[in-house]
Amino acid sequence: MAALSHWSEQYVGLPYAVADCAALAAKVQLEVFGAVIKIPEARAGNVRALSEQIIAAQTEVATPIAQPVEGCAVLMMGRGRLNHVGVFTCINGIDYVLHAMRSAKQTVLHKICDLPKQGLTLEGYYRWN
Repeated sequence: MAALSHWSEQYVGLPYAVADCAALAAKVQLEVFGAVIKIPEARAGNVRALSEQIIAAQTEVATPIAQPVEGCAVLMMGRGRLNHVGVFTCINGIDYVLHAMRSAKQTVLHKICDLPKQGLTLEGYYRWN
């Protein structure tokens, strides 16, 4: 088996049932960056509650930043004004977001510039508190 070339590869394909977007962000922060972030858990399967949880915890767990840095939070807005969170990374000079996507049923890695193709709008970047 070939060695992983980037930390994000170990998460791509992780089933959505294992980690929703907020749980994935917390998992990556702990496992890759050694940081503990406390994001309240939403009721399983309740997308609206998860969206509300992300916004409610936004100022409690993160601070807006102008320029992204490795591992920072990427806040996105989806269809129906649902909120979504991922983790920023830059690979070979290209900006990406690692996020658990319910519609894909797994964790995916998307170029930031391709988010509109996925029905997502970039809201901003945040430093974890």
